[in-house]
Amino acid sequence: MKTLVMKFGGTSTGNVNALNRSADIVVAQYGEWDRMVVVVSAMEGVTDLLLDCAEQSLAEEKGHYLVIIDDLWNKLNAVVWPIFAGDQSYEQLMVLIDTRIQELTSICQRIQLQGKSSPRDMDEIAAIGERINVYIVSALLSNRGVRCQAIEATDLIVTDDCYQAASPIQNETDARVNAVLPPLFAKAIIPVITGFIGATPNGTTTTLGRGGSDYTAAILGKSLHANEVWIWTDVDGIMTADPGLTPGARLIPDISYSEVYELAYFGAKVLHPKTILAASEANLPLLVKNTFNPQCKGTKIGNCSQTNKFGVSAVTGIFNICLLTAQIMPGRDITKIKIQIVAALTKQGLSPLAVFWDTRERSICIAFSENISNLAIQAFEEDSSLRLPGITFSQPQVTEGMALITLVGREIFITPQILSIVSSTLEKAGVNINLLGNGTSPDSLVFSVANEDGEHAIKQIHDEVILHDPMVSPRTQPALKHVSAL
Repeated sequence: MKTLVMKFGGTSTGNVNALNRSADIVVAQYGEWDRMVVVVSAMEGVTDLLLDCAEQSLAEEKGHYLVIIDDLWNKLNAVVWPIFAGDQSYEQLMVLIDTRIQELTSICQRIQLQGKSSPRDMDEIAAIGERINVYIVSALLSNRGVRCQAIEATDLIVTDDCYQAASPIQNETDARVNAVLPPLFAKAIIPVITGFIGATPNGTTTTLGRGGSDYTAAILGKSLHANEVWIWTDVDGIMTADPGLTPGARLIPDISYSEVYELAYFGAKVLHPKTILAASEANLPLLVKNTFNPQCKGTKIGNCSQTNKFGVSAVTGIFNICLLTAQIMPGRDITKIKIQIVAALTKQGLSPLAVFWDTRERSICIAFSENISNLAIQAFEEDSSLRLPGITFSQPQVTEGMALITLVGREIFITPQILSIVSSTLEKAGVNINLLGNGTSPDSLVFSVANEDGEHAIKQIHDEVILHDPMVSPRTQPALKHVSAL
């Protein structure tokens, strides 16, 4: 049976116009598919307000969180009233919303009394935005003549207890999804499901991390063996570069899972890497489309690139990073050392962005966000688990104020012509490349430059390499320096 999962993000439900446009899209697809699922995020700005409530619950000024709760109530009513005013569903909807607001108030009171909040508390609070929005969207669709039912993902997606970044337990999730949803499909009812959240096997609410609503859609699509998952947002699709940095950025019609994963991991504001992994595991096509320009075809993500040729598809960057470099004694296994270092750092909550190693110089270099670099340096100085045989980190070389620039395209890391074109382009632009490598696949080329050169490097690569579209044939070449995404 033809199955479609559609996810609507915060900007697609953040005001009256956005909600009506999203409803128009659902109505247009209603009846075109044998089975259809709608996943919704919290309204734009609501999750931030909820987290502010939690923070203010611990503030010295008692009760300030109540002011934020009033702001939240007013924000919600400003959207609900124009849509449902004079309708019987308005009163019913506001009762449901009020129940969730009271729940928020109770949790904040508890946090204030305890003088601390736990990750579990934060998940309970953060989940309220989706729980409210699923009521609003389902009521709006019902008023449009769509048979639908609001469902909380806590009844469907079973996760571990890693609060704020939970992972699904896929077999248990599959069983729940295929027990709960098919009876609704049989009655031509569209489930309208909360994104972002799940629950442990004992029913405790968890969240999948920021960007988790996309992940929810992919998880459900995987469980249902969906034909496609459509991600509705406020841009036309995935672009060749950030339009804010590069005005000439273009829409990419088709891109591979591998390429978009590298883009997401190395800084592009596209789908969460977990979403892409879930989709690729199930060979589930993803389509990124614009709620405010639905006629645009968007970007399709699948197994193959748009042209199946060789060239650079897109460029992105992460700024304000710090590089820590150490020397490795001859005869030591660099890969094993890298795994040990990453494990030790992750255990301390210090997640590296990437690990470079240079087989000629016998060195290893770890990239961190600058805001945790001091903690990382301290860890290397004090943690015995990081004092590995054959590696000298007692006085690591520290390089701050750097940026990681990532290019993606089919097998570009093993295509010497691409490296030559990129190098000569940046040399002409006066940009010095420091470290060079690839991410998790040959479909990316990663290098570091000084922070102040980052934007210029992106613009030059985009305008001189991507837009000129140098398609070349791959020839495997030895990589002297390598970078591993984590």
